[in-house]
Amino acid sequence: MSTTHALADLSSVRSPFDVAEIAAWKAILLERRRQIVGDIQGLVQDAMDVEGVQPAANHLADGGSDTDLQDMSLGLADDDKHILTLIDRALAKIDGTVAKPFGVCEYTGEAIALERLELIPWTPLSIEGATYLEQQYLSLAELIAD
Repeated sequence: MSTTHALADLSSVRSPFDVAEIAAWKAILLERRRQIVGDIQGLVQDAMDVEGVQPAANHLADGGSDTDLQDMSLGLADDDKHILTLIDRALAKIDGTVAKPFGVCEYTGEAIALERLELIPWTPLSIEGATYLEQQYLSLAELIAD
């Protein structure tokens, strides 16, 4: 496969789902979004709680552990924020504010396998698209654009 591949032209491609299925996917994405927003709030609160704890003078190692916990909480919150961005993008596809169809790989222009969407309903890529991304050492932002 060539290292310079043009993304699929999705202007005339339609979603593989009917209206009822799209509504079901939207409900799934909205619920997952609600959960992730709650997770982010909890992780940020955990990090802030750790920041407010002062280690005892004779236990400096405790301070290091607290910093590690804070870093981990903030890192997980960042990961969740990335997923939240992808969920918002998938919802924009469903709502028609992004001119790309939901459920279609932005790399190949083909329908994303149902099994993949059931696991990661916000994914913009099929397995082939995700493999290309990894093989080319690209970030998702480099591969897809609105």
